[in-house]
Amino acid sequence: MSITANAGPLASGWDQTNPEQGPALIGQGLLLADPRPFYQYNPGQNFGALNAGWNGVSRITTINAIPMTLSATIIAGAAHTVAGTPMTLASSTVDGLVVGVSVPRADTGALVKNLLKLDPQVASVTVNLVSGSKIMTVTAVGAGGGHCYNQLCAGMVLTDATTAGNLPTGVSIVGWSPNGGGTGGGLIGTYTLSATATATASGDTVTGIYTGSYLTSPFGSAGTVQAFNPGDMISRAVSITSTTSQVVQTFTVNGLDVYNYPVTEVITLSGTSATTTNGKKAFKYVSSVTPSVTDGTGSYSVGTTGIIGFPIRSDNWQAAAEYDVTIMSNNALIAANTGYTAAVLTTATGATGDVRGTFALVTAANGTLRFLTTQTPLAPNLGSAAGLYGVPQFASF
Repeated sequence: MSITANAGPLASGWDQTNPEQGPALIGQGLLLADPRPFYQYNPGQNFGALNAGWNGVSRITTINAIPMTLSATIIAGAAHTVAGTPMTLASSTVDGLVVGVSVPRADTGALVKNLLKLDPQVASVTVNLVSGSKIMTVTAVGAGGGHCYNQLCAGMVLTDATTAGNLPTGVSIVGWSPNGGGTGGGLIGTYTLSATATATASGDTVTGIYTGSYLTSPFGSAGTVQAFNPGDMISRAVSITSTTSQVVQTFTVNGLDVYNYPVTEVITLSGTSATTTNGKKAFKYVSSVTPSVTDGTGSYSVGTTGIIGFPIRSDNWQAAAEYDVTIMSNNALIAANTGYTAAVLTTATGATGDVRGTFALVTAANGTLRFLTTQTPLAPNLGSAAGLYGVPQFASF
């Protein structure tokens, strides 16, 4: 069955002649549709084409995750620089980083390969497996930690940490809800896998890591309607650290934001002694970091910061009160606006801040402290993509 679309506006009014009038019952909730071409409904589209949005229209949970521990070298280890030559980026998946990720650019649809993905959603669960079956039964879900929302989701790549050979390499979840081929819905229950288990096992520990490209949870057999996943919405500014005296130069960082739109930032170093310079724009994926000057003496590394990007544009924040964003960290409401930076409203350049705004963590991320944001888009912002998601990102690639 295809999607039924109505451009609206829709109005449900009072009808004094109807004795049974009452609030509307909306199965599976209500999503705030994303108006950008890559995510919006297109009349006549094929069944299964992506239509995405946020769960709810106010007080939307946009981030519910545990940021990874900061590292000054997780993106690129310390090395001398060669002008115009990209630095050697990380080649191994580690806690808080996935290498070799491929996602489509949201502006062109072209596939971008060999990306580094920051703060992927992860989960640890206890499962039962039957040899030759594609059904995995989850009997327990581990406690939150390791920057995870700690729910399984479609697209997670699985590894059997008890006996590696019990699951094929690269096996992933393809069905996780009643409509999609399972009963788990992210927690205890059954899940359909992309390949059959190679052995029968009971009580194995299985870890999942989400390498998906849309950061969404699909609904229906074809996954046409998808909700943005707050467990995988951590994006953050990157840092350049000099381990010895540095020279004045710039580092051009290319990558993608949480919605797969390309981003370019130019980070300028001051030329002082060993120090760390933080960027301003939030990245979810990094594709390259290129220095402007050859320095065969000083060493430079690329890492992460505690500057977290908002998934929905934030223009104002009234500390300790709900306005357009409310922030919690380590189960406590953030009551001071220290670290808050509003969205850049002018045309973005390589040197401007984030188009949706950022928040610098007061307590350093350590892989255990949960970070949560709820956002209510301002009424004037609801009518356009720029109002909801900020002015277009600057990108030079």
